[in-house]
Amino acid sequence: MASPPLPLPPPLPPVTVTVTSYTDARDAFRSRHLRQALYDEGEHLMAGVVVNLHGDEHVARRRLERRLFRPDVFAWYERERIPAIVAPLVARSVAAGRADLVDLARTTMLTLSIDVAGLDRPLGTDDELARIHGLMQRLARASTVAHATGDKGAIVADGDAALAEVEAWLYEPSLTRRRDLVARVERGELDEAALPRDVLTTLVRNQDRLELPAATVLRETAYFPWVGSHSTSNAFVHAMHHTFDRLASRPHERAEVASGGERLQQFVHESLRLHPASPVAVREAVEDVTLGSVGVAARAVAAGTRVVIDVGAANRDPAAVGDDPERFDPDRRLAPGVAPWGLTFGFGPHACLGAELAGGRVPGDEGEALAGAIVVMAAAVLAAGAERDPEDPPVLDTTTTRQVWARYPVRFS
Repeated sequence: MASPPLPLPPPLPPVTVTVTSYTDARDAFRSRHLRQALYDEGEHLMAGVVVNLHGDEHVARRRLERRLFRPDVFAWYERERIPAIVAPLVARSVAAGRADLVDLARTTMLTLSIDVAGLDRPLGTDDELARIHGLMQRLARASTVAHATGDKGAIVADGDAALAEVEAWLYEPSLTRRRDLVARVERGELDEAALPRDVLTTLVRNQDRLELPAATVLRETAYFPWVGSHSTSNAFVHAMHHTFDRLASRPHERAEVASGGERLQQFVHESLRLHPASPVAVREAVEDVTLGSVGVAARAVAAGTRVVIDVGAANRDPAAVGDDPERFDPDRRLAPGVAPWGLTFGFGPHACLGAELAGGRVPGDEGEALAGAIVVMAAAVLAAGAERDPEDPPVLDTTTTRQVWARYPVRFS
């Protein structure tokens, strides 16, 4: 009688290389030999989404969406749409005398990112927005399940269920309306200016040319609200936390900061450096590649190697950002070529499409000045007299390894 076959040994874990210096991290970000791998565990939600693409497919999708993510469109949002969202929310908080910055930020950023994505709100009520917020939280957790604590399989399954609810409730009616508008423009019944300025409209107009599957258009459209509302609102609360700390010892700066000019933008950029939305980026080598730049020891990386880009460490590299890199210092002197937010928005082919919408432009850059959504909202809250509530201290979120706030109570004086 033949002996039973021996069991196969378990597969070896992938080789992992971690880069921590600013120069090496920037080099890895711009390498076209490394594919996005951060969302591998959240593949159900991220398959086909622009941030997860590689090579020619990624270039084509990014080039298409650049038609929407233009400086003139960002300027329109900053002048018209963001103040219209922020003003009534801040006024309501002032009338109540207090607010939770986490809730205030997510309401504002979610409303804005829904606009950018192209999901219509049937009712426009607070209860409706709260329901959307809950869905986007579930999608955000599932897409970044690599950083989650708890049962990861259950988190991914819950994300799939949330996406199905978004599809039936919000996406299908929004898609139908945009298809009708595009058809009317193509028949000459409507002017081009009548089309919404959003991701879904851009994809509908180019779906046939790019041969995008219907499921991909759904995931791409849903991606923008959850990433926009989640990461940008967290960035806003971090910026307010540092601003409150700074103004506690320098109260004479409050009027200048609350004006929303370049000084407040410096505060926001420095906070973005200290708190990247994702503390690490993960790539996988699609072929053998050498990483390293001039003055940095070159490193041979074999195909299949996972490359972990430690954004948090790179943003604290003294060679790039100067001494005492853990300290919040809006007057920090940076090395030439280093952005004031470090690598928080990424770099190279996968740099964040909405970086200027969220963080604005560095003063002196070419083109129209942009403060960014975070600055616009921070200025409104500070001008209204917001300060930390001494009787209700802020609380960090313990359900994720990312440093984010669960609650941040403020009162208005």
